[in-house]
Amino acid sequence: MYYKRNPQFFFRYLSEKERQRLLEKLKSDYRQIVLKYFSQLETLNQEIDNFVHQAFFADISVSRIVEIHMELMEEFSKQLKLEGRSEEVLLDYRLTLIDVIAHLGEMYRRSIPREL
Repeated sequence: MYYKRNPQFFFRYLSEKERQRLLEKLKSDYRQIVLKYFSQLETLNQEIDNFVHQAFFADISVSRIVEIHMELMEEFSKQLKLEGRSEEVLLDYRLTLIDVIAHLGEMYRRSIPREL
């Protein structure tokens, strides 16, 4: 799988406009994952896999995914404060980040060619 990646589509080689578009798509997809994370939806794992697939083939770093997570948690925190609610519930969403990073790590692990 690793060798199927086309460096031409790596984040660092995209134009500024393409980078923005990709980041907005990733942020939107991640927002949906977070909003659905504690539900019993059977499609959630597939949504995480789709997100990770996009990140993997665009060579998005784990630190960029952490940034996306932190920005989203900041937005949610502000909204909760406006509503007069506690933001402690956001701590549970660290599990979402761990899950996504674990999926990404597994994708990288599987992409390494096996020695014969």
